[in-house]
Amino acid sequence: MFRNARGTVFLLSFLSLSFLAAPAARAVQTGGSISLFPTDWGLLKTGDVIDVVIAVNNTSTDTPASDFPGDGVDPVSAKLSGAITVLLACADPECTTQVAGKLKFVPVGPSGCVAKANATESCDAAGADAVIVSLKPSGITIPGEGSVDVATIRIEVIDDEGLTRLGLKGMSDPAALKACSTSEPNVCAECDATGCTTLAFNPQPRIIACPHACPERIIFRGDASTPDFFEFHALIEPGLINPPNETFTLSLGNALFDPMFSFTLPPGSFTAQGKTFTFRDNGARQTGGIAFVKIAERVGAPGFYKIDIQAFDAGLESEATLPDMTVRFAIGNDPFETTNVWIQKPNGWLLNLPEPLP
Repeated sequence: MFRNARGTVFLLSFLSLSFLAAPAARAVQTGGSISLFPTDWGLLKTGDVIDVVIAVNNTSTDTPASDFPGDGVDPVSAKLSGAITVLLACADPECTTQVAGKLKFVPVGPSGCVAKANATESCDAAGADAVIVSLKPSGITIPGEGSVDVATIRIEVIDDEGLTRLGLKGMSDPAALKACSTSEPNVCAECDATGCTTLAFNPQPRIIACPHACPERIIFRGDASTPDFFEFHALIEPGLINPPNETFTLSLGNALFDPMFSFTLPPGSFTAQGKTFTFRDNGARQTGGIAFVKIAERVGAPGFYKIDIQAFDAGLESEATLPDMTVRFAIGNDPFETTNVWIQKPNGWLLNLPEPLP
């Protein structure tokens, strides 16, 4: 116990100075994301090549404290280290499932990147469905409320069959984004950064066999000056079509002659009656060309149409000499193609489409 007044004053003064000298509680929050910007998100098809810009966005700030009104929520810079992994062909938002064999990373130049920041080392494949964008050991600094393009990578669509949507997901290494308090630089917070984007595809329209017997035929009519007969029937799933206002094309080919014939009907050729569209040219039997096309929506099967085609061409008997033949036709921008082994008959060829077509 201090008994004299002077000692008591000394103790109170010491305590007051201790409270005044206590360090302020300073802190920071680290926030950020990865943006993936494709140069074309769709509608994509097999063979298309796109570039994807990978950017890092910084939302880090100081954090307030009730006892220290000087600390607010002003933006602070952040540093990203390590690498960014871009997952390709994501089938779900979390990219827990990837669809193999659909997208491919295409390296460009010595670094593998189409373009890169000075702080970026390289862009490399990580297996078949991921790309690693590696940063230099010094990392890359993103200003407060800022964004930095880290790299641009190239991706090719190698198979669009059955696709409607696929995602890309970018992820930093764990705790790779770091921001520090402006007033206490040794007080820092570390976090991850992620981002996703979506690619849309134009799936190849399907051709399937008729539900009943409707054979495809080529009939040689026995005279080189008389056009031979071609007939094709199928169900198709074309999407949105408007035949009266679209071009219709038809061709047949094999390994020796591709095409054996190729015919085009300009817009305005079809007449419409409800969801049934018809073209007819009776003169094609003597002169060659498309004689008849009927495209009719199938009752009870939304999205499917029955198509019936008849055409004549004088060169079929001399050129249709191989069993493997490819039928191609298009309704506007909706192309259809099927290659099959036809059965040779004494006066031509016969095919029953398999169910389903590959």
